[in-house]
Formats: sequence, structure tokens, C-alpha cells
Amino acid sequence: MKVLIISFVFPPCATGAATVMYNLCKYLPKRCYNVITARKEFCIRWGIYDKDYELNCNTIRLPVHTSALPDLLIFFLLTIFKGLSINKKERIDCILAVHPYFYDLLGAYILHKLIKKPFVIYMHDLFSEVKKGALTYRIWIFLERKVFSSASRIFVMNEEYREHYFKRGIRNITIFPPSIDFRYNINHGTVSLPSYIPEGKLKIVYTGSVYGPQESAVLTFLQASKKVGEVHVLFATPSGKGYLKDSLKEYLKDVNVGFLSKKECTELQKNADVLFLPLSPNFAYPEEVKCAFPCKLLEYLAVGKSILAVVPEGSFVESFVKKYEVGLTVNELSVEKIVSAINELKDEMKRNRFSQNALRTAGLFDAKIWTKRLCSLLNDIVSNKK
Repeated sequence: MKVLIISFVFPPCATGAATVMYNLCKYLPKRCYNVITARKEFCIRWGIYDKDYELNCNTIRLPVHTSALPDLLIFFLLTIFKGLSINKKERIDCILAVHPYFYDLLGAYILHKLIKKPFVIYMHDLFSEVKKGALTYRIWIFLERKVFSSASRIFVMNEEYREHYFKRGIRNITIFPPSIDFRYNINHGTVSLPSYIPEGKLKIVYTGSVYGPQESAVLTFLQASKKVGEVHVLFATPSGKGYLKDSLKEYLKDVNVGFLSKKECTELQKNADVLFLPLSPNFAYPEEVKCAFPCKLLEYLAVGKSILAVVPEGSFVESFVKKYEVGLTVNELSVEKIVSAINELKDEMKRNRFSQNALRTAGLFDAKIWTKRLCSLLNDIVSNKK
């Protein structure tokens, strides 16, 4: 079986969607798939380039360097031409398109129509690029329905995603969660880090980006952390020009060490006592944070650390943390409640219980197992279309 993967973000980019694809594609048979993606300069510009986080596979990198509309249109058009060329040489059996960029889906849809091969969509995020009520949004929704109705299957990360699309009349959905590559965590070896974290204090670490869906939760957490004694907070988040809001830069300047490679992030997580996970209750697209399944949640579980999640009430992350008892949740932007949660996590016995639960839970999301399931699902789709 030959699969063409269309994903604007792909390793060595260290974004959420690229991480999902790294974990899945690492265990795919190398000769069974080709990847169409953006150039490495895209992640270099954003300060999220990790040279050690690249996959050895047949990757076609298109000449686009940003996520601005002109580059997205170029990506869309070149994807179709490159896809046709690959199909002529190797005969594609199936197309896998990865959201969050809708142009990936649109390019896959056109290719599907042209070469008459089934295509599958993996929704890493919800579709919420423009405000509701706008003419542009209605056009996009029309296009989304056309694309979704033509897909053989749509993979979504959890039950919340599926319910969201069920309400919109979309039925060809399969739950397919993100996964974690345990072998990476075990085999990457130790990495020498500067003495970021002093001994004798509760060490709280966050590794990841800070933008719209996290901003207010991060800001409230940082305000709360200043009110708690014997706590050391450290962030590893990209801090390039234009990336962080001014309101956050002031709070982050003393705690942020900037972007770290995946190896360094893993080492930092292992040296923490608590790992922080933010999703803002007041984000402009509440359905998106309600459904979100952040990749860092699995990374946190895999290193066996307690989680402090500041997330909306009723969100997937809240229910996950409570169901598997891997940490504490705070469901509102309250400095006092976050302070209380941090003080509760100073209890070492409680943290040890959360840590043991985290390691057990992480085993449910082993990338090697989920890659086999992906191959099986794609094989069934291709077989049913013949």
C-alpha cells in the first residue's frame, strides 16, 4: 500500500500536529508513504526547528516559508501537481491529509477527485479559522462539508470531537487519539542542561507554545506562582519576535528559557515535580479548547510526572486528568484556586500516586500500537474501494 501524506507542518517542526505525525510515521514502513509538507524554513522562522526530530522518509518540501495566505495558496496548488506526479510514478493507494491547515484538506480533496483514490482526514484541531457569521466563514463551511463528505474516514482525537461533528451532520468519523513514542523517551539518552532548576523547591515546568488558547491561563498561573513560597517555575516556549503578547513577556522574562529541542524538553520534564498544562476558559473559540487533546499531555504522562491543568470546566483535558487520576485541575482563571492547587501538590505522597497513574495511563497510547491500527484502518479503506 502506498500512502500520500499531506501535512503543512511535519518534523523537524516541533508543533502539535507535527508531533502527532512524528509518532505515527516513525513506525510506518518507510517505503509505504510519501510526505508533502512545507520547507524547514517555516519552523525556523517560528523558532520551533528541532534538527534531531526529523524522520528518514521520502519527503517533498514545497517552497513555502510562512502560513500567510499567499504561501498557503502556493502550497495548495503545488500539492496537487506534486501529488499527480507521485501518482504517475508510484501509483498512490490512499491520501492522508492532516488538519490544522485547511489547504491540506482541500488539496487532498482535489487530488482524490483527479486520481480517484480514497482519502482520509486527520483532524488535529477543530475548524475555526474565521469568526462565525462572516461571509468568508460560510464559504469555508460549505467547502468543509464538500471535503468531509468525500472523505472515506475522518479521524478525530476523542469523543468530544466526534460529538462536535455529529451535531453538524458529519457521520464518517473514527476516534483515533494521538500517541506517544516511548522508545524516544527511553533511548534518546541524557542531555546536559544548565542548572535551570534549584534543589529544595517544588519544580513546575511547562514545555510548549503560548498563544491564543493558552494565554490567559498561563498569565493567571504565573501571577499565582509568585504568591507561593518554595516554588520554582520554568517555561520552555518559543519567544521569537511577534510570538508572545506584551502582557505575557513581562511575566515570562524571568522564567522562560526559550525553545528547547525534544531531547532537552524530555530531560527537563523528567527533572520536574509538576508539569503545567494550560487551556484558557475565555478563548475566542471555546469549542476548540473544550475538545482539545494536547500532545504534551501524553508527553507529560510518559515521563511519569504529576499534572497541574488550568483548563475549562467540561473540557476533555479536565475529564482525562480526573478519570485517570494523574494530577489536579483548576477550572477558572482564579489566582487563589491555582495557589491552593500548587500548595496541594507539595504533598510528595500525592505526587507519587499521580506519577504512577501517569505511567500506567501512558501505555494506552503507545505509538507503535497505534501505528499498526492506522495501517489496518487504511488497508481496510483501500480494500473496500477496490
